[in-house]
Amino acid sequence: YADERLPPASLTKMMTAYIASERILTGNLKMTDMVPISEKAWRKGGSKMYVRVGTQVKMEDLLRGIIIQSGNDASIAVAEYIAGSEEAFADLMNKTARQMGMNGTHFQNATGWPAEQHYTTARDLAILARHIIYDHPEDYAMYAEKEFTYNDIRQPNRNTLLWRDSTVDGIKTGHTEEAGYCLVTSAKTDDIRLVAVVMGTNSEKERAAESQK
Repeated sequence: YADERLPPASLTKMMTAYIASERILTGNLKMTDMVPISEKAWRKGGSKMYVRVGTQVKMEDLLRGIIIQSGNDASIAVAEYIAGSEEAFADLMNKTARQMGMNGTHFQNATGWPAEQHYTTARDLAILARHIIYDHPEDYAMYAEKEFTYNDIRQPNRNTLLWRDSTVDGIKTGHTEEAGYCLVTSAKTDDIRLVAVVMGTNSEKERAAESQK
């Protein structure tokens, strides 16, 4: 099952955030960059950070909006800022996936919005998780934050294991009708770190229970 191609839903945003962190690390982007919010980003349905069209939002806030709030609007804004368009950003996502050896993955957007040729595998997400943890340790700390308030709207991290298990420090939830309830988790005790990828469960409760197992 590790190599079965599945729709990743918002687990996609792990790659969106990874690319942003990579650009910050190389100096191509700064956490303080002010990113314009397009109509496309603002209009996108699903989970949102609630950024306003025509405004500019700090990159650091958008990153938290992607990681903690799973904002589709934040993901598209960052994609457009980095690559000019979400389509061009998807090319960058696929190139990065190939470089990491994520051989069962193809991305079509920055959010995980359902699309026919948008898929990944549990194994590939585990590879991506390791890169997120070890390539950008400072940014990885954001994945453990339990809530983020933007625009006076406070949203909790959807990863309920952060409250339940003190060893858990990430990573990302996902849910669409097609993908079911998904969760990529990482936990660390002493000098051992584990990553678990659970996809296609029937409820938030089930994905948390299966991940904790």
